[in-house]
Amino acid sequence: MWKHARGALAGIGNPQQYHPVPLTGRIQIMTNGSLLIRHVLEEDRGFYLCQASNGVGSDISKSMVLTVKIPAMITSHPNTTMAKKGHVKELNCTARGEWPIIIRWERGDTVIDPDRNPRYSITTSPNEKTDEVLSTLKLKPAEREDSVFFSCHAINSYGEGRGLIQLTVQEPPDPPELEVREVKDRSMNLRWTQRFDGNSVITSYDIEYKNKTETWELKHATRNISPTNNQANIVDLHPASVYSIRMFSYNAIGRSEASKELTISTEEAQPDGPPIEVILQPVTSQSIRVTWKAPRKELQNGVIRGYQIGYRENGPGSNGQYSIVEMKATGDSEVYTLDNLKKFAQYGVVVQAFNRAGTGPSSSEINATTLEDVPSQPPQNVRAISVTSDEAVINWAEPPRMTLHGVLKGYRVVFWAVFPDGEWGEMQNCTTTKEQVELKGLEKFTNYSIQVLAFTQAGDGVRSNVLYIQTREDYPGPPAGIKAVPSSASSVVVSWLPPHKPNGIIRKYTIYCSSPGSGQPLPSEYEANPELLHYRITHLNHRQQYLIWAAAVTTAGRGNFSDKVTVEPAAKAPAKILSFGGTVTTPWMKEVRLPCSSVGEPTPTIKWTKDSEDTAIPVLLDGQRLILANGTLVLRSVKAEDSGYYTCTATNTLGFDTIIVNLLVQVPPDQPRLTVSTTSTSSITLAWIPGDNGGSSIRGFVLQYSVDNTEEWKDVFISSTERSFKLENLRCGTWYKVKLAAKNSVGAGRISEIIEAKTHGREPQFNKDQPVFTYVNSTHARLNLQGWASGGCPITSVTLEFRPKGMWTWQNVRTNATTDVFLAELREGTWYELKMKACNSAGCGNQSSQFSTPNYDGSTIPPIKSPLEKNDDVKKLFSIGCPVILVTLGVALLFVAIRKKRKEKRLKRLREVYHYD
Repeated sequence: MWKHARGALAGIGNPQQYHPVPLTGRIQIMTNGSLLIRHVLEEDRGFYLCQASNGVGSDISKSMVLTVKIPAMITSHPNTTMAKKGHVKELNCTARGEWPIIIRWERGDTVIDPDRNPRYSITTSPNEKTDEVLSTLKLKPAEREDSVFFSCHAINSYGEGRGLIQLTVQEPPDPPELEVREVKDRSMNLRWTQRFDGNSVITSYDIEYKNKTETWELKHATRNISPTNNQANIVDLHPASVYSIRMFSYNAIGRSEASKELTISTEEAQPDGPPIEVILQPVTSQSIRVTWKAPRKELQNGVIRGYQIGYRENGPGSNGQYSIVEMKATGDSEVYTLDNLKKFAQYGVVVQAFNRAGTGPSSSEINATTLEDVPSQPPQNVRAISVTSDEAVINWAEPPRMTLHGVLKGYRVVFWAVFPDGEWGEMQNCTTTKEQVELKGLEKFTNYSIQVLAFTQAGDGVRSNVLYIQTREDYPGPPAGIKAVPSSASSVVVSWLPPHKPNGIIRKYTIYCSSPGSGQPLPSEYEANPELLHYRITHLNHRQQYLIWAAAVTTAGRGNFSDKVTVEPAAKAPAKILSFGGTVTTPWMKEVRLPCSSVGEPTPTIKWTKDSEDTAIPVLLDGQRLILANGTLVLRSVKAEDSGYYTCTATNTLGFDTIIVNLLVQVPPDQPRLTVSTTSTSSITLAWIPGDNGGSSIRGFVLQYSVDNTEEWKDVFISSTERSFKLENLRCGTWYKVKLAAKNSVGAGRISEIIEAKTHGREPQFNKDQPVFTYVNSTHARLNLQGWASGGCPITSVTLEFRPKGMWTWQNVRTNATTDVFLAELREGTWYELKMKACNSAGCGNQSSQFSTPNYDGSTIPPIKSPLEKNDDVKKLFSIGCPVILVTLGVALLFVAIRKKRKEKRLKRLREVYHYD
């Protein structure tokens, strides 16, 4: 039997009480009685007693001491432990075993040497009572790289023990890697990746953003984002703004540093505010100046590219629809003049700003009325309701209300006499607020031209068509002159001039002859033919004085008497001229007769002279000038140079007589001087200064105009009193040729110089700041026709041509749309060529571009290799080949030159040898 007793320590000292050795699988008694202990343990040490007995005699025993030598081992250490970065961390390790025990610390596979790395320190404390050693590794402080396995090694002479400690250093996480996935006008989509979580579970995220120009104190934030998310949408951003964005991660330890700061720009959005300070200022009767300022800066949502001005007439019969014109932005303050408006009409105007994203809200409608203008139509139904010899009553009706273009102030009646010789009398006018007027003090038995016009504050309107009237006959005026000369001892010849104011058709003349000493109470009366203007009175007494006078007679009766002249018949009489001097007016190229009838005994001779400066020159008689037998000077096809003073002299032996005739030859008027005053998109205003009237009053003007590249002239007849005229309803943006001529009683004069003028406006142009397309998918493309600037003239048509790249045939689309148009049935994943042509009255503008349709999955196709790139290989070959060719050619030329020189030397030597021989 085996028994075991523990000693005081390691079998040293007296044994304590023995106990039978428990037999287990590890401890067994061999057949020979030996005790076998497998895998000796520390508790196996002590005193062992072997007792043997066979029942005979006393038992025998044998004691022995088993000393167990314990190898070094780790008895206590943490498997895992946590530390905060930057804090001091102690790792403890307890070892036991046979002394002496050496403790070694390793970081990973590297032995820690505090002398080389002062961040580490190791202290070891033996406990002799428990045979244990306590070793402490202190990290001063713990860093991220300390998140590794530390090992504590205990070593003695009998073995080595190791304890592994997994240290996890916790810290705030690294900032996430932030990226922008999508940016819109008012939102953005962010995505991030969290790299190092600080060895602590991420608990949340914060996103901060601000306007780039502001400080982070004014930031906006989205906080406590779930750690399960890796993307977020930021909303309520301001369009067309630059933002700075950063992000933070959180774990149980704390907050990360800020992520890398991103700078992004939001897309433009339609302006949120209208233009401000809109002011309307009527400029003319057909134009209103609109001024405004850009929307408030914070409401522009991008770069303001231009403006749309909407205007509509606010009046009876208007359809309420806005007409839209567009202009590019020029600055913070803008001005635009609306043309071709109705006269004296109220218009409502709104203004909208637009940027690349679209059009913003319109301003509040503001009303303004175009200025008054002159009426565009004359009074209606102008007629004469009564006419006497010197008065006429004229009435009419008001022009149509829509043509007054202002507040009617009254009417003006313009009238002038037209005399038998074609000359016009002085133009007169009278003003009234009624629709009837009495014209008094008119010339009797005279043709009158009458026109009526309405006028407003702006001036006189259009005149009515000419109303022709003739005043009634009345008693004629006295003959304008009378002569009586003796023609024989018993007769006299009387001549006279028609009355200045015949006041009717002269039916006859009555000649009166009386002799104061004859005792006859009543004068003798003789009737004379009204065409002859002279009369011979016979059967008079020789050497008796007679008084002669005359009167004209019309259907109204006898007129006033002429002056009385005294005459005495005589057998022989000095030369006297019966004709009268004075002024004779005639149109050019006509035949004119200047009478010079004479009497006397002996018969007078006649001589005509013309004044030239200070001398009188006899009239040269030729085929154009001749003197008839009765003394009349005939001038044929008179010209302006024939004007002048002509003197007729009748002479006989008893005396002479003269008359002076002032001949005025009327010619067409000289050319006026024509200028352009103003132009608009549909009108050209002209002004002129008349030239010399050619001796006859101007009766009117003929204005002719045509489009510059044509010879189709249109005529406009203008009153003689006008000095300006506005050509209206012209084509926008078009050159016109204009010329003017004046007319008098002779005819039209010389035409002015042709001048050229252009109405405002130009051909359409495509705005480079506008995209050609607003949308393209694999089968359709939407064109942005709003990109066309009208040039001031309405766009009348837009023609589109497109074809796949490399094809010959173009597909045509024609439209008059001004917004968007679709190209349909396109091929997916194909490059196209596009040609656009927009036309207005000023011409056509062209725009060419290329575009590609995406594939069905939305992916884009690669760009087309340009012809220049295709020829790169040829260029390279050419650039390499040219120098080689040039070098080869140079070498060949040099070889030829050397051979030629050698040949010349050989020939020279042969010549020398030949000469020597």
